[in-house]
Amino acid sequence: MIHKFNRSTIGMMVAFCFFILPSQVFALHLQNESQSKDTVIDLINNDTVVNLPVKNEPYLSKNNTSKKSWLTTPPLSAELAEDIAKKLLAENEVFTNNWSSGSVFVYENNSYADLSETIDIPLIKQGERFQLTWYGNLNFKYGMRWGRMHKGLDLFLRTGDSVVSAFNGIVRYAQFNSGGFGNCVVVRHTNGLETVYAHLSKIMVSVNQYVQGGETVGLGGTTGNSSGPHLHFETRYKDFPIDPEMYFDFKKGKLIADKLVLDKNKLSAERYPSGTASKKYAKRSKSGSKSKYSKKGSKKNVKKVGKKSTNSSGKKISNNKKSSKSTASKKSSNSKKKSKKK
Repeated sequence: MIHKFNRSTIGMMVAFCFFILPSQVFALHLQNESQSKDTVIDLINNDTVVNLPVKNEPYLSKNNTSKKSWLTTPPLSAELAEDIAKKLLAENEVFTNNWSSGSVFVYENNSYADLSETIDIPLIKQGERFQLTWYGNLNFKYGMRWGRMHKGLDLFLRTGDSVVSAFNGIVRYAQFNSGGFGNCVVVRHTNGLETVYAHLSKIMVSVNQYVQGGETVGLGGTTGNSSGPHLHFETRYKDFPIDPEMYFDFKKGKLIADKLVLDKNKLSAERYPSGTASKKYAKRSKSGSKSKYSKKGSKKNVKKVGKKSTNSSGKKISNNKKSSKSTASKKSSNSKKKSKKK
């Protein structure tokens, strides 16, 4: 059966499709956005941020500067992220105490004796997501290396590969570090942990920026004291280093548990890099890392004292000034003795 429509009916259908329906969809979008923002702000208290009304599903990063695609979490809108950061920095004790953007380490006033015997750390809470930057190879583990403590993991990557935040949190430090970390980002998380991302080729976040677990914070590189492209990744609690393999299973590629229980005696009392003061890691280099051959006293510029050279006739010539002085003094002393005997 073929239905015949008059002009008025067709006009109403056109008006509905092109004017009424889009306006209703737009109104519904505005309503959902406003409710989403209010819900996030209301759910922020002195303990946590929960049930973020955003999709936690990863998406394929469209970062053209990255040489390898990485599944990352889409960032929140700039306005929403700013509102969350402001509230956390104003009310949450995790972020109000020992907060500084000028140094990698900021808990120098908290000693090993101040720690509780048992420390309970919730790794992820409802609505949050964990993701470790992982390209399949672990160069160096946490532990002793070359006679000193290696307080993190060296994770394989190539220059330009995406580096992501492990947990939700706020960027506390984001600059070039002359202490050895090079381009470095430190994120303090809502669970009280801090994670360090060092040797980056590019920093893609700023201080006081709220980021989610899996959100890009920089691109991998080899800046600072680095022998090749890799990510130096550290997990710390009040500057005390924690072996990331205590909470992450590399074989299964997931967290061991939603909660990390630490015994105080498992934490190293030595918090900072061996042989250096933590203040060194607060300095910022303007010129970047210098070549070891540009420093005075390099092997190429130092002449060994006492080294003998030969002239064209083949006779050895001594360059040792001390030896010439000593022979002169011996001659003078011998002459004095002879005069006394006479």
